[in-house]
Amino acid sequence: MVLSKEDLLCHSRWIRDHLAPKIAKDGSSADGKNPYDLAPLRSALDELLESPMTLDILRFSRMEKALQRIVGANRGDWPPDIVLKAKHLVGRWENSFGPLQRVRTDLWATGGRLEGFAKPRGWFKWEGAFSQKSLEAPAWIAQEKRGRAETYKEGHCGFKVGEWWLNSAAACKDGIVDNLHYRITTDNRVAYAITMTQGKESNVSTDGRSSYTPYANDPGAVKLMATIGGEQRSTVRVLRSWRLRSSLAPVAGLRYDGLYRVTGYGVKLMPGSDDSQDTWRYTFHLEREKGQESMEKVLGIPMPDQLDDWEDYRAGPMYSPEEEGTEQVGEGVDERKRRYTIGEDTGGRLGSIDSGYFSSHPSALKEEVQSP
Repeated sequence: MVLSKEDLLCHSRWIRDHLAPKIAKDGSSADGKNPYDLAPLRSALDELLESPMTLDILRFSRMEKALQRIVGANRGDWPPDIVLKAKHLVGRWENSFGPLQRVRTDLWATGGRLEGFAKPRGWFKWEGAFSQKSLEAPAWIAQEKRGRAETYKEGHCGFKVGEWWLNSAAACKDGIVDNLHYRITTDNRVAYAITMTQGKESNVSTDGRSSYTPYANDPGAVKLMATIGGEQRSTVRVLRSWRLRSSLAPVAGLRYDGLYRVTGYGVKLMPGSDDSQDTWRYTFHLEREKGQESMEKVLGIPMPDQLDDWEDYRAGPMYSPEEEGTEQVGEGVDERKRRYTIGEDTGGRLGSIDSGYFSSHPSALKEEVQSP
């Protein structure tokens, strides 16, 4: 049986994420008394020994990294026949492609995680709509891959729970969220998605409940409150970033964790300092919809190959520690393209802007409340 590059990727993930850590923990298996079924691995290695390898397949599958885990393991951890085959394959591939540590996926090429983005040149300066000072950020120019109409619909909209991106600009380009309203995707009626970047998620429970406190004065917060109204509460897509303070946050990048309902919210007026205005702090109480991919499986993402891309991305010129900062869609861009900018907003305080909700709803000026 000829293994496809997708098959090899599955084998690579299995070795790196599951098999190698377990064997390293359980100790020697050189006597053949291994509690794990290694027949699929032996079959895959035999197939690789009989098949030619291309650089494209190697870049896609990351199989060389999986075999290097076997070759570099402690002596006796793996059966000798598997180690011998892995060494032979690694040597063959090094003779063909050079040092394997140089084998990298081009993030910008077709099929790469930044496909469709033009490599940023220079920096783009803009006046933040909700910041008291101008910000400079690397500019991202992208040809949209999906229709933006999908962004403003309820439901998964064609996205699978567990999908993963390097940053929120890439997720925005694919259409699962927008970046017109900071981190809450809305139209003129309700909210459709929450991008949990910075901020805090607390009261996380095993039944899918949690509480999320986003940035103060996020203009989408009022529309998120509107999802509670009516006989049928709307669902929102929830994406979590590695920078979110939460036990559910991914170790890297941005991950789609499925559909949630807003079951309640609290609002608290936070007094400002001498040189800043008062701000509103929102806390939203969320509950995950039933019948989706379990969070136990979702928490396994990013996979090892995705972490490879993350490390390459972090080593690139466009990465900064404040990567998941302020985002805006630039103006004056060709209608078929949009400009995504990412920069840090930690130095400026968000202004206190009344959307009209609080001025017309005096009862909203209350201390934060717990969900029922």
